[in-house]
Amino acid sequence: MGKISLVLPVYNEQLILKDVLIKYITDLENIRLKKKYQWEIIAVDDCSTDESHLIMLEFARKYQNFRIVTLAERSGKHTAVTAGLSIANGDIVLVAEIDLQNPMGLLSSMVQEHLDSGVPIIYGYRRFNGWQRRKALVTDRLTRIACKLYMLDGYFTGIVNTELYTAEVVAVLRDNPSKTKYMRTMNNWVGWQTKEFWYASEYTDTEAKAKMEQLHRRDRNKTRYKKTGHVSLVSTWWGILFLMMSVLAFTLGAVNVATAHPIFLWFMFSLGFAGIVMAIMSFLRTLLLMRIGKVRYRAGEVVYEIKSIINR
Repeated sequence: MGKISLVLPVYNEQLILKDVLIKYITDLENIRLKKKYQWEIIAVDDCSTDESHLIMLEFARKYQNFRIVTLAERSGKHTAVTAGLSIANGDIVLVAEIDLQNPMGLLSSMVQEHLDSGVPIIYGYRRFNGWQRRKALVTDRLTRIACKLYMLDGYFTGIVNTELYTAEVVAVLRDNPSKTKYMRTMNNWVGWQTKEFWYASEYTDTEAKAKMEQLHRRDRNKTRYKKTGHVSLVSTWWGILFLMMSVLAFTLGAVNVATAHPIFLWFMFSLGFAGIVMAIMSFLRTLLLMRIGKVRYRAGEVVYEIKSIINR
């Protein structure tokens, strides 16, 4: 009897989290009954600031095989997936998103595709057309320039938001020293055979938007949380922006000092001094955040830290 691990990165998904989790658990239960695979869900909370964590706790109390991994700081989707893979111990590991448009039965269909083909990596592509296809085409070309490698066929016409890996693949990914892994790029490096799995959305774009609007209306009376999780890199860029604004303001004032109206000169020099003050404050904030450990670097990369694991 085998085991399936489902890794789910979660960040501020309170509106749809419960519905999507119920759908995934139902799908995994069908796999257990038909294929005799036990399952576990590893939900990685990427420092959510809404009620996502409370919703996950409800599922953890109900299911002992529902595990919650809480990161110590906001790290992004790919780092959250990396953290989830670090503790996944299934023979088959699935990575999915909290996505309203993933249809019921998607996980079982991908597992069946793997069992039929024996391919160790399967990508689930969601079909779309129109402006989304053109947007994906532009994104793909920019990604090619950035990564300098050839992406998978079909990237122009679908969105990959579900992936399947065998335990052997996950073991190789764990051994890679990089702490922030973009999986599709790494799979090309290590040379695993891959296969595409195409599926249709449960909702059309219009239906999905209507569903989200309905959920937002239902949620309007709930407590709103201020977003946190700023990192030192953001403060650095703001400091550079304020510094450039200050230089530009002083330059315009100095060039036109003999001919410009006094009000214009007062505004330019005031803006310049304000920019310097804001730049200094931003750079000090950068040093403070790095000092207290909000961002840690190793070989130029952000290193994730697991704060806690529920249902070990």
